[in-house]
Amino acid sequence: MSVAKRHSASAHLIHAFDSPARIAKSGPRTLVRGKGAYVWDSDGNRYLDGLSSLWNVSVGHGRVEIAQAVEAQIRTLSYAPTLLGFSSEPAQELARRIAAWTPGSLDHVLFTSGGSESNESVIRLARIYWKLRGHSDKTQFIALTEAYHGSTTGAATLTGLEKFHRDFGPLMPGVERIARPHCGGCELGLRHPECMLACADLLEQTIERVGADQIAAFIAEPIQGVGGVIVPPPGYHERVRDICTRHDILMVCDEVITGFGRTGKRFGIEHWDAVPDMMVFAKGISSGYVPLGGVSLSTEIYDAFVDAGHDFALSHGFTYSGHPVACAAGLATLDILEREDLVNRAAVLGKRLASGLDQLRKHSVVRDVRSIGLMAAVELATPEGSSSLPESIRDAALEQKIIIRASGDNVVLCPPLMIEESDLDRLVDTIDSVLAATTGDPVIV
Repeated sequence: MSVAKRHSASAHLIHAFDSPARIAKSGPRTLVRGKGAYVWDSDGNRYLDGLSSLWNVSVGHGRVEIAQAVEAQIRTLSYAPTLLGFSSEPAQELARRIAAWTPGSLDHVLFTSGGSESNESVIRLARIYWKLRGHSDKTQFIALTEAYHGSTTGAATLTGLEKFHRDFGPLMPGVERIARPHCGGCELGLRHPECMLACADLLEQTIERVGADQIAAFIAEPIQGVGGVIVPPPGYHERVRDICTRHDILMVCDEVITGFGRTGKRFGIEHWDAVPDMMVFAKGISSGYVPLGGVSLSTEIYDAFVDAGHDFALSHGFTYSGHPVACAAGLATLDILEREDLVNRAAVLGKRLASGLDQLRKHSVVRDVRSIGLMAAVELATPEGSSSLPESIRDAALEQKIIIRASGDNVVLCPPLMIEESDLDRLVDTIDSVLAATTGDPVIV
């Protein structure tokens, strides 16, 4: 497709999270096909998808099983609500399957169309839960710096990234923010383990300052994704769980990126001995094939809704909650994850990825390397007065037909769970070579 034709074709489409001026001038890369860990654009170029598109295409592109499941469901029953007393078999079965995957008593599922809707749901569900429990004043939330929870108004307020707040105010009131557990760049200026998990203790200090009778929940990604793949130290989430329990505050884990095998466990929080009261999911549940997300609730929370009696209606949900076609895709995705043992594969390949990325520390501009399973970040030091180095590395990798992401000071990787070892090595080798070409450092062999 010619540049002129490409610009004309995309002139009416708004491209989120990018510069409208840049898109208007240069146009987007139009992807037309995908297979396994690769995608092709309209000019015939083949790219290794080192980001699983948007952290989500975990089982790879072009899975016939998912396409067949979607087609069969459309032919059978294209739509049925999960509102007003109706449901469908795919929605019921997927909720059952997810309950079998999730830890503890997270046995009840409200479906949404994605992560932002799921985190909006957390806000409303937490508030109605406490109201039913007789604590109507428990409406506030505590979240972490640099967190990402979505871009709708409530979810964006929970998000701790300034660019999602700038120019979009006023934000939702009632959100307190505390330092994240980033040992490599501690916002408290401390060192682990001498710090004794001071970042976790900030949660308790904030609860005591604001008042536990005012706070509904603490929400965090078990491992921050957009914030730079920040893996908390041992004991962090256990300490948080204990604090929330003692102060009667809900613990919410946002597993939108980390769920369904990404970290080498079924869910990221399972790297710690802590079970949340609510778990948010999306992305990997359908491998991005159709929009799907949800919130898993503990039995204790769900029982409060049931115990409220027949006169109580849970006045929250969405037209497409539990869409049967989306749930059919989710069921097919879970089948692939289980049949191909992709959770354990992510753990095994994660060790290979970590070993390869560790070699990049020899580059003078590499501040840190962090990874868990098949998600990783290479933190770079941009020389003062120069343009963003992560963006330069991302662009140079794209010229080498590798898709990665620049996020703050980081280059972020998140390949499909089914990626071949040779492609995983190529991903690391390409970052090595473009770092060397950009900075003048030698290639690591």
